Amino acid sequence: MTAQMESPVQTEQMRRFEKFDAAFPDYHAEMIDGEVYVSTVVTSPHGQMVMAIGAQLASKWCVMTEVDTVYEGWHGTTLLRPDVSVADSSHRGTRLAKFPADEIILVAEVVSESNPENDTVKKVRKYALAGIPYYLIVNPIVGKCLLYSLPSGEHYRASLETDFGEPVPLGEPLGTDLDTSALYTY
Repeated sequence: MTAQMESPVQTEQMRRFEKFDAAFPDYHAEMIDGEVYVSTVVTSPHGQMVMAIGAQLASKWCVMTEVDTVYEGWHGTTLLRPDVSVADSSHRGTRLAKFPADEIILVAEVVSESNPENDTVKKVRKYALAGIPYYLIVNPIVGKCLLYSLPSGEHYRASLETDFGEPVPLGEPLGTDLDTSALYTY
């Protein structure tokens, strides 16, 4: 597999977002349906959980953090930067400025205290629409993981909720259980 998308849909909203993003490189910004969301600080607990998830998959897969993710079906009004993106190992070393969502197998988001609805509602629709096979929501506010699978339109047809400490079974092609024992509540 090789990422094919070199120039995603470019809209005036996306151009304004890119200018804003370039002006404030120390901030984590995303755009969902033309609305810009900015996080000023990524906390240590958040980062630790991102690393705990990514480290389990990095030996077999291309694991990326906060990669600019685009999809033509978002019509140039959405740019997401998942906490963890997992793609086929053939993408290791990829230097695309924008990574195509349809090449991603799994995205994981660690829910933030400031905008939990972005991760738990808005991004569910966006990742499903892009056809990303698995979307894992790690929710330290409630101590649970929610794994969505089988994307269909703007929804996923299946979901599995587990408590922190219980394994999360990731189906094929990942074919592994994600250990959640290192996850904890805020």
